[in-house]
Amino acid sequence: MVTSRRAFLRSTVLIGCAPLAAACAPALIPQPTVAPTVKPTAVKAAWVAKTANQMVWPLAKDAGYFDKYGISFDLNYVNGSANGIAALVAKDLDMASVAGSAIVGAQAAGQDIIMVAGFLNQAVFRVMSIDLKSIDDVKGKTVAVTRVGQADYYAWQTVIERQKLSQDDITFVNANDVAGQVGLLQQGAVQAIAVSPPNDVLAIKVGAHMLLDTATLNEPEQNVGMGVTRAYLKDNRPTVVNVVKASIESMARWKKDAPFTKAVIKKYLESTDPEFDNVGYDAYAPVWPQAPYPSREGMAKVIQEVTSQNPKAKDLNVDQLTDTSVVKELEDSGFIKQIYGS
Repeated sequence: MVTSRRAFLRSTVLIGCAPLAAACAPALIPQPTVAPTVKPTAVKAAWVAKTANQMVWPLAKDAGYFDKYGISFDLNYVNGSANGIAALVAKDLDMASVAGSAIVGAQAAGQDIIMVAGFLNQAVFRVMSIDLKSIDDVKGKTVAVTRVGQADYYAWQTVIERQKLSQDDITFVNANDVAGQVGLLQQGAVQAIAVSPPNDVLAIKVGAHMLLDTATLNEPEQNVGMGVTRAYLKDNRPTVVNVVKASIESMARWKKDAPFTKAVIKKYLESTDPEFDNVGYDAYAPVWPQAPYPSREGMAKVIQEVTSQNPKAKDLNVDQLTDTSVVKELEDSGFIKQIYGS
């Protein structure tokens, strides 16, 4: 095959320019790797009483701790531990901040609700009265509780025991909530109420004074803690661990950041009184535990108290009411020590 001189020169030029063209082409710039977005885990939760000892989760939410641990925390208010337990059983809630007495009552009724973290392992209630002079005067009187079977009712069981009274020595009436208790006290329809701080401030405003602060008795009693079904813990353990992490950070923040904590109390308890916020902060700052294990002694005390109302409770034991493995995991891993810097 004969190639013309012109075709040969053209092909030579094209071949010679190929390396130059390659050298002149723009270099490919590596693109940064974008990590896939991890969708937060949705959790439905509730706090159950309008008092400062229920502010662990509201504080954690406003501080961004649930977001920090990948939890989309849908937090709502439900009136009373009993309603919180019912919502857990119905799966309307995944977890609730409830009293130990509610856990005992649920187990006595055959509902497998357990406490995985104990936020408040002693009863902190203040017995308030307008007319009575001392705690010795409660015998034969009528007192208002939110509901028979709620935590404030069981605070009276401690009073009955300490005063060596019988169950018939005090008449209980249901007031539904703290506002109802204070209202009945103000009207003279009852002679005493037991409320958790800072609700004693509300009683003082209607002329009441304190007869007894149960915190001074230094008795273990499982009060507020994190309740879940055993099935939920089994199926969602990483989620439960992350919620407990956020709760621990919340209690640590409470101890060292009074202004932020008081702002949370003011917001969620709809306070307009700085004294209310101050009392709520001061009452619990010293008693939040660093490692929030449910209290064995405190839960045993609650079993005894609930048995006075529900004989089925006497057959329960602490191990079927609690699971301490989550808190132990966080303690053993060094997480709690890291949060508290000690």
